[in-house]
Parts: sequence; structure tokens; C-alpha cells
Amino acid sequence: MHQPRTVARSRFGLLASAALTGLAFLLGACTSTPKPVPLTSEQRELNLQSIDMVHGRIKQRHYDPEKVGAAWDAKHAEMRAVVAEAKTQGEARAAMTQLIESLNQTHFSIVPVEAYTEVEPDSEEKGKEKEKETKTGSGEIGIDVRRLGDQAVVTVVSPSSPAARAGVRPGFAIESVDGRPTSRLIKQLNAIDPNRAGSAFMAVALLQTLGHGEVGKARKYVFLAENERRIHVTIEPAPPEGIVQRFGNMPEMRLKINRRIVPPGVGVFAFNMWFGPPQVFAEFESLLKECDSCQGFIIDLRGNIGGIGAMTMGLGRHFITEPDQKLGTMIQREGRLNFVLNPSITPFTKPLAILIDESSASASEIFAGGMQDLGRARVFGKRTPGAALPAIVEIMPNRDRLYYAFANYISAKGQMLEGHGVIPDEPVEPTREALLAGGDPILDAAVAWITSQSTSNNPPSR
Repeated sequence: MHQPRTVARSRFGLLASAALTGLAFLLGACTSTPKPVPLTSEQRELNLQSIDMVHGRIKQRHYDPEKVGAAWDAKHAEMRAVVAEAKTQGEARAAMTQLIESLNQTHFSIVPVEAYTEVEPDSEEKGKEKEKETKTGSGEIGIDVRRLGDQAVVTVVSPSSPAARAGVRPGFAIESVDGRPTSRLIKQLNAIDPNRAGSAFMAVALLQTLGHGEVGKARKYVFLAENERRIHVTIEPAPPEGIVQRFGNMPEMRLKINRRIVPPGVGVFAFNMWFGPPQVFAEFESLLKECDSCQGFIIDLRGNIGGIGAMTMGLGRHFITEPDQKLGTMIQREGRLNFVLNPSITPFTKPLAILIDESSASASEIFAGGMQDLGRARVFGKRTPGAALPAIVEIMPNRDRLYYAFANYISAKGQMLEGHGVIPDEPVEPTREALLAGGDPILDAAVAWITSQSTSNNPPSR
């Protein structure tokens, strides 16, 4: 019998990168889907082994035994019968997904094997094939998209990206892509039950696909600019930017880091995932050194999908002065594990702000919630999705990947993050008007607070 492989991980585990169901949608949207073909008897058997693995792994490892009791067993029996009768792989996956969704928790999902690329080509032929894929495969135009009201609005445009060269600016609303109105997608998103686990993050992940496409294959966009003026542009997606990150059997990801000092002297460090510790910490520590005379510091976690939870301790230690402070606690069946902070040699003691939104997930929630509970940071923006369960990845017998949570996480003050999220100290709702005017409401609010703290309190230098 096929023996599934477990992804190697640290003692801290893979802390739920990307509210993984949303990531599956995002990656799947950029992956060509072959025409459904009937299952062979061997494939059907592998699918039966796979749903048994889904049931068994989660039942064995779930931190709450009551969650995977008799009802879980009954749902497994029901969905196993569906898998046995499935005619296509899609039908079999749908049944397994239905089993997982019955838990109504984040970080339980199945990602199709088609969403993955080979990590290390084992032949010259595969190497050539991968090189070809980078020139013709999934690409992006360089925008972030959020739902503001009933519109899909561009909130960030990457410098030198295809979108920037086409004149796209923050605040532009996407009316249609390749002739398909975005109003249909917005209507679907509005119909999603807001109480569904990970629904807020899922919505952002799906909106992000509007900026993706095949490299070099032009897409036709209609944007609404100021006064709802229509702008028709054709944009060719380019290969994704960022530093390639590979972690176990997860899909290949791209780490993007943005570090800068903004007027009147505030350091801003933004990154999109808690992966690539050498790159993240090198850039972060370099900016800290440049900020000796800064009035304060901002860590921008908007759009940061999560990743390796242990990195939160490596970052947090630079902002505290007392030893043995705790970001929070991981709760497993086997016991508890505290995320402890001990100060760096030269901690930054000036005001610290953290920016969050509905796509700041997993490790981002752990960091923001922990620093907020410790009273070390003021949090600005929008409530996070509450997708904070530590999770691991395994390859299933049918070669799909199973993401499942093995622990719960509570903040330093005992607050449950899963399903609740981090509530900002200063809620800020971005608007199209502010974005079109060149502003960034969440960042602007944080800078204003830091300036007021520096003026009134005159905090000690770093």
C-alpha cells in the first residue's frame, strides 16, 4: 500500500500559510485544468486510500478530540461512498473537500497536484520543460486587489510592473477582464457566508486572480478611474516577481519585501509571507540600522499570508526590552508550547505600529495579536480573517496534498485567534477616493499616530 510522505518541519510546525483553501483557489486559477477523464480502477483505489488518510490523519492529530468524534466518522463513511462511485477526479476531490469542510475550520484543505511544480527537476528534459514554463506559464500584472463596497479595487501597483507601465494606479476599479464583468465575481463573494471559516481571506485570494494570467498572453482590462472614467488597456502578464521560496511539498511561492523610510522619518517594513528567514531578517535588520533617527517603525502585514511561525519570535525580539515575554501559546494534544521573546542586544524602543487587513493570516495574526497583547504595538487597519491554526502538509496516495491543522493557538492574553482574528486598535477602512488621491489611509493613520507619540512623549532613542 502507498505510504504518504510527511513534510519535514520544525518543532514549531508550518503555521498555516495562506489560509490554505484560499491559496488553493489562487494557485488553481493559474493552472490549466485538463478535460475530465474517467477514473481507472487504480485511481479509484488511490482516492479511497486518500479519503481514508484524510479521515485518519485529522482524527489522530486534531487538537480537540470532540471535534472528530462520531459525527466525523459518519461523515467519512458518507463521503467515502461518494468517492467509490466518483466518475472523475474532480468528483472524488469534491467529496474529500466536503468531508474537510464539515469541520468549518481554516487550514484544512486539499490542493490538487496540478497546482504544484516540480521542486527539483530530476532530468535535463524536466529542466528544459521548467524553463519553458517560466516563459509561458502563470504570470501577474503587478497589482493587489480588494473589495471596496461593490467594486474590485486596485489598492497597490508594483513599480515597474506591466500594470504600472500601462498607467494603472491605486484606486482604479476593475470593471471587466477579457470582457467578463467583475460584478459577477463580486456578487458571488457577497453571497459567501461571512461566518464560514476563512471566508474573508478566500475573497481576497479570488480577487487576486484578476491580476494573474498566462505570461505574455495579453489580457484586456477596463478600469474605472476618477469620476468613473473608463480606461481600456491591454496588459501582458509577466513572470512573478520576488524570491522563490520552496518549503517541503508546498507550491512554489514568491517572497516580496518592501523596505523604506517615509516622511517625517518612519521606517516601513512590508513582506508578503513568513518564509525565507535569511532574506527577511537581513532586510529587516538593515532597515532597523537605518532607523536610528526614525520617529517610529511600522510593520506592514497587509496581504501577508502567514508561514513559519517561529519567525515571529525572531522579529518580535527586536522591539522588547524585558526577557521571557510571550507572544502566545500553541496547544496540541500532547501539550503546550509557548512562543517566547527575549530582547535583542539593541532593541528598538520607539513607537511601533502594525498594519493588518482581511488577508493578514496565520503567523501574521500571531505576531500582530501577540505584540498587541504585550502592549508593545498599536494595530491599524481591518480585522484579520481568524485563520491562525498551526498546520502541516502531507502527500496523499493520489498525489494531491492534504493541509491539516494539528494545534490551536491563543494570544498572550489568552484570546482565541482562530475564527476571531485580531481586532485593530484603530480600525481604518480604505476608500477609493483616498487611494485615487495618492493616499494610503491605513499607513497614513499609523504615521500620524507615531508622529503624535514622538511629539508628546519624546520616547528614548534606540
